[in-house]
Amino acid sequence: MGVKYTINLLNEKGGIKLIRLNFKNKLFLFLIIIFGIIFLVGCSNNNVEETGTQIKEITIGYFPNVTHAPAIVGIEKGIFQQEFDNIKVKTRIFPNGSLFMDALNTGQIDIGYVGPGPALNRFLQGAEVKALASASTGGTVLIARRDLEYQRPEDLKGKIVATPARGCTHDLIFRKMLIENNLATTDSGGQIEHRTQKPATMIGLFAQGQLDAAMVSEPWASLMEDEIGAKVVVDWNQVPWDGQLPATIVVSTNEFINNNPDLIKLFLKGHLKAIDFIKNNPENSVRIISREISRLTKQKLSVDVIKRSLDRTYMTAEIKPEILQELADLSAALGFIKGNSSLNGFIDTTYLKEVLDNVSSQ
Repeated sequence: MGVKYTINLLNEKGGIKLIRLNFKNKLFLFLIIIFGIIFLVGCSNNNVEETGTQIKEITIGYFPNVTHAPAIVGIEKGIFQQEFDNIKVKTRIFPNGSLFMDALNTGQIDIGYVGPGPALNRFLQGAEVKALASASTGGTVLIARRDLEYQRPEDLKGKIVATPARGCTHDLIFRKMLIENNLATTDSGGQIEHRTQKPATMIGLFAQGQLDAAMVSEPWASLMEDEIGAKVVVDWNQVPWDGQLPATIVVSTNEFINNNPDLIKLFLKGHLKAIDFIKNNPENSVRIISREISRLTKQKLSVDVIKRSLDRTYMTAEIKPEILQELADLSAALGFIKGNSSLNGFIDTTYLKEVLDNVSSQ
């Protein structure tokens, strides 16, 4: 007498199909089952290769600053979305580098734009982060109230000077300028009083006479010129490193880079296209940046302010390791970094070079 067995098999659409068969030979049944298992394993492996590791969205972080223009333009013009095709592009906006790095290290964002100071500080503290490219250089100036008599750095003695935060990129530029001129802040035995202030609050302090000068990035300097008649006393290409220090870099985590090398190259391809768009379409770019920064910050910025800001900022993907190493060494010398300041392993331009080589060969 035959034995009835019920076999569950996957149909072509992934559904379950019940098949009732009578088998007189148990060996034949055993072979059928083994064949079915091999078939299902094969299907399962193919499914993992095609969809199991597929990323459905990528989150990009950046600041509403002119020095982050490639991010602003690349997102608003849909350049990144076009590169990623069916992968959804999400964004997160940050007010400072510390919060950005927190989000990157906890997986809230995958890749993005940040000043070099916070990124290299976290790297030296043990974070698994890499710099993949530059986004802009320059964009940082020393601005002063309009009635301040300034001819040289020594004129800051007895004055109150602000930077956005201790140890940030602008703060390090300011302190390097003081060191080069044998000057120091009062907390280091010098005669210049230093304060930390958000750029948005600096405008009111200038107007009230509670602040004499500040080392800030664009568009804040141009905005201060327009709103309170402040004046740029050390321009972007006159500050330390002659405007060659990256104002913004592209960073991601080692894990995301290693797991998604193709996505990294797609991002960098979009990044380069955004930079080219800004250079080749200056008027359109100014309008986009003005509109987007105003929308994101609720601070209305005129086209003239953005244009002046872009004139002080150079968009480039080229990153100079030696300058970043000098920045790290300075940060360590000032006590913002403890221990070794070597950036060995921090900068990885292999993906950028590959993208550039592919573009040049087309």
